[in-house]
Amino acid sequence: MNEFFFQIIFRLVNRFPWISRVASRITWLRRWISDTFINWQAYATNPRPRPFSMAAPYTTWQALTDRTFTGRHLPEAEGEQNLPDLKSVVNLWRRKENREIPSVDTSILFSFFAQWFTDSFLRTDFFDRRKNTSNHEIDLCQIYGLREDITHLLRLKKDGKLKYQVIDGEIFPPYLFNVEETTADNWVFADREFENLHPRAVLEFVFDNVPEERLKRMFATGLEHGNSSIGYTLMNTIMLREHNRICDVLKEAHPTWDDERLFQTARNIMIVLLIKVVLQDYVSHFTQFGFTLDPTPGMAERQRWYRTNWISLEFNLLYRWHSMVPEYYFVGDQRYTLDEFRNNTALVTHQYGIGTMISAASQQKAGRVGLYNTPQFFFDPLPVGADNRSVMERSVEMGRQAKLRSFNDYRQAFSMPRLRSFEELTADPALQRELKELYNDRIDDLEWQVGIFAEDHDEGFSLGRLMVRMVGYDAFTHALTNPLVSGYVHNEKTFSSVGQSIIEETSLLADIVKRNVRDSDTVIASFRTSAVA
Repeated sequence: MNEFFFQIIFRLVNRFPWISRVASRITWLRRWISDTFINWQAYATNPRPRPFSMAAPYTTWQALTDRTFTGRHLPEAEGEQNLPDLKSVVNLWRRKENREIPSVDTSILFSFFAQWFTDSFLRTDFFDRRKNTSNHEIDLCQIYGLREDITHLLRLKKDGKLKYQVIDGEIFPPYLFNVEETTADNWVFADREFENLHPRAVLEFVFDNVPEERLKRMFATGLEHGNSSIGYTLMNTIMLREHNRICDVLKEAHPTWDDERLFQTARNIMIVLLIKVVLQDYVSHFTQFGFTLDPTPGMAERQRWYRTNWISLEFNLLYRWHSMVPEYYFVGDQRYTLDEFRNNTALVTHQYGIGTMISAASQQKAGRVGLYNTPQFFFDPLPVGADNRSVMERSVEMGRQAKLRSFNDYRQAFSMPRLRSFEELTADPALQRELKELYNDRIDDLEWQVGIFAEDHDEGFSLGRLMVRMVGYDAFTHALTNPLVSGYVHNEKTFSSVGQSIIEETSLLADIVKRNVRDSDTVIASFRTSAVA
């Protein structure tokens, strides 16, 4: 199946939604379309193992085996690239006159989920940007931690559950610090074990400039930046509640199981629930495929692309969707700035609650992914030692330091035709003129990182065509090579019969949310604002 075929299918389902609804109801047809679409994306470029990583500019044994070095799809660009001035390129992302360009129908909940989900495996090493601290898996390390010793610190060690606290009758993650005794200059951990959760230097960086009253109420989470935004707080809380709820269900069905088996089985179930939500809700939204993706069980293991996962630098950089971040987050009539909904767990625990916040995020549009649409916050200096470059400067420079090849080189690598002009890239005359000036009217000199954000979106899509292709490739080959979805593992022996039932009845994030909030009938949890009405 080629790209032209699927472009025709996309146009048809966008114009006639009933086609996808009918196809979704026929199991064999739904799975055939899902398998075909997934393979189209997964075979878009050469499968892993890749001959290159950030370990060396040429193939070495370390580059082929040491996954602490971030992977890369293409080798370094050769020779001098003669790239435009860094600040001029960075300014391409800046919002014009601070005006936000809203998405067509993508909700803030989608952007919250995207950041929370991808930050669990797109983890650049603090001290060496060639490296990563990732497990390269979808493993829900957001609530379980990256290593078993961290998992041990977060476990209640009773009935398989994770540690928690109850506030106003509802379950939340435990506080990291003792609320009464902690000050900005004197951290007193709420649990002696929590002092070993994350390196002190990393937490000091993450909590830099967090007001003292907010600092006292940071949650103990699996990842060091688990409090960075309201989105993290919402997702971590919902997932912790679901884990502990599943433990109760398992204990009732298997009263002889000990804490260890209850915990391990619940974690297995939770990871698969996340994978299902990613495939059937999250990826389905930005690909606009029109129906729930439901691959045939075991289909991935029969494919040539079924290889050990290894996060690539390109996957890391293309997910810098800072343009989705709103200038303001509205909850009812109340407006919150970016600083007000970062590192502020009290908004959830004491002011609004989980359900109200998720509903608000589902009803407000995120920003459109693209150039000319990133908030000022990401251009402000970051005072980290002697390095005060902004988030956007760091992102663009990271690609340049890696000598990433051109936008057209990546189109070709992902089975797409090279563009011949900036007019083929975008219909925006102002952007055409600016790019022509920066790159001397040579489309072949256009940087990949600029090109994927500059490219026009096809009708009904929330990303440019190459970005859709690259996200789809990495998402599918990432999720479907997880050991828990293998045909030899994905069964009742792994999950139990009640666990299997929970998996089968879950397709959307909303399914998990509604099982774990008050007034579930009135709570809205949707990645698409048009679905809210």
